[in-house]
Amino acid sequence: MYRVMYQRNIGNGKELLRRRRAFLFGFVLFVVLSFFSIVFITKTVTAEREMDRAKKITSVQIKKGDTLWSIAKSYISDEYNDIDDYIDEIKTSNGLSSDTIHAGNYIIVPYYTDASK
Repeated sequence: MYRVMYQRNIGNGKELLRRRRAFLFGFVLFVVLSFFSIVFITKTVTAEREMDRAKKITSVQIKKGDTLWSIAKSYISDEYNDIDDYIDEIKTSNGLSSDTIHAGNYIIVPYYTDASK
């Protein structure tokens, strides 16, 4: 029987040492970059609400000079992306198709507060 042996020609000892160093350098570089990507790229939330928030409504009497924008500005909270979205919700809650409101009338204004209140 013939036995065939395969050998990989890796050259002399210096070549082997160079390859090992290159592998070690690549591995260390990979570990360091992974660490920095986890530390600096990962977005962390630092502020958390201690309490749950509840959505409530209130009735507001419109005064002379009030606008939907001024009323919304008084009641808006972090739950709304922007004041225009909040004004749209106020309009929907009151069945309004325009931004026109009249002094003396009442409108319903949704707002958020801590659930324990």
